[in-house]
Amino acid sequence: MARKNPEPADTSLRTRVVEEVKERIISGDLPVGARLHERNLSQELGVSRVPLREAILTLAAQGLIEIHPRVGAFVKPMSRAYVEDLFEVRWALEPLAASLAAKNRTDEHLAELERLLREEQAALAAGDDKRGSLANAEFHLVILKASGNDLLYSIIAPLHSQIQRLFRRTIVSISDKLSVDHGLTLDAVRDRDAERAAEIARRHVEETREHSIALAD
Repeated sequence: MARKNPEPADTSLRTRVVEEVKERIISGDLPVGARLHERNLSQELGVSRVPLREAILTLAAQGLIEIHPRVGAFVKPMSRAYVEDLFEVRWALEPLAASLAAKNRTDEHLAELERLLREEQAALAAGDDKRGSLANAEFHLVILKASGNDLLYSIIAPLHSQIQRLFRRTIVSISDKLSVDHGLTLDAVRDRDAERAAEIARRHVEETREHSIALAD
């Protein structure tokens, strides 16, 4: 009798495992080049290997892990060339997202952005890098959702794991600027000022680019 493939893990468990492994990579607990040992990780997370393998595939698609057939899965470096490419894409698309968000946002989007800005500011003031980076990522994702452009969202959203990873490395030096820029973005989106929102987003990407490139692997 042919051997059946293992049943896929349920969505909530798979999501939890993805987020826990992602956090270990972003925080540096799993350093660049580290091999992901399935047996050890599954025991530490209290799960079987099925959801862990699914999580590894998901994180590989997000660019955090590289898989070498018959060798294993490893934490992927962020090369200087990759970070430069990432910022070129951000420079081109994030101003567009901010501009569209200013035009198309709803009151619900605005309330969510206000909440996330408060959460980000509180986390950074308390030195909570993890909560600050999560609020930062969510702020950008809400801007994308508010743009009303599903294609734009599908292009940029998968990059946010890498953006979170960079943010965690640069948080000490850019935390004050981050809160200021997000506050200005929120004001422009609230005022439905598309041109100003785009300019703030463009300047933010430009001013954080060199520091981020310097911290590439």
